Amino acid sequence: MVKDDKTVLARLDASQPRRVIGAVAQVGLAAVLVSLAISFPREQMGLRIILLLLGGVMAYAAHATWRATEMGLTLTKDGLVDGHGRVLADLANVREVARGPFALKPSHGFSLLLFKAPGFAWVPGLWWRVGTRVGVGGVTASQPARFMAETIAGMVAARDAPPRDDAEDA
Repeated sequence: MVKDDKTVLARLDASQPRRVIGAVAQVGLAAVLVSLAISFPREQMGLRIILLLLGGVMAYAAHATWRATEMGLTLTKDGLVDGHGRVLADLANVREVARGPFALKPSHGFSLLLFKAPGFAWVPGLWWRVGTRVGVGGVTASQPARFMAETIAGMVAARDAPPRDDAEDA
């Protein structure tokens, strides 16, 4: 029996309560910035415009976060892929998995350290890629993220392990 390379080993979806809380917090910040801009006197028109622009950016960020977290991430034996088919990291490019309390990672997630930098990319609330680091998490649940991180770490360890010579044992 031939095993398909696209077999899903782990899946990570956004947690619905975290999605709602994240989007509501961003909308709330947008509302505070806009109401603050309106309350300033006309003499400070430059500051009013800056606050209105920041409020608009936060409203857009809330919308972008809500839309981006509709999809999930899947892990295959080739690498980590998002719901649109974009490759976050090829497994051959993963150097190590960082998920300790002091690791640079998103909330309830993990980060991957890569050998080569594939370029900047960001999906708000779900993952980001800067240089040779990929951060996964944010609005995800911690248990599926931990399972995915441990699966990737096991695959990297198996890839980097020296080949066993069973002939010497016989």
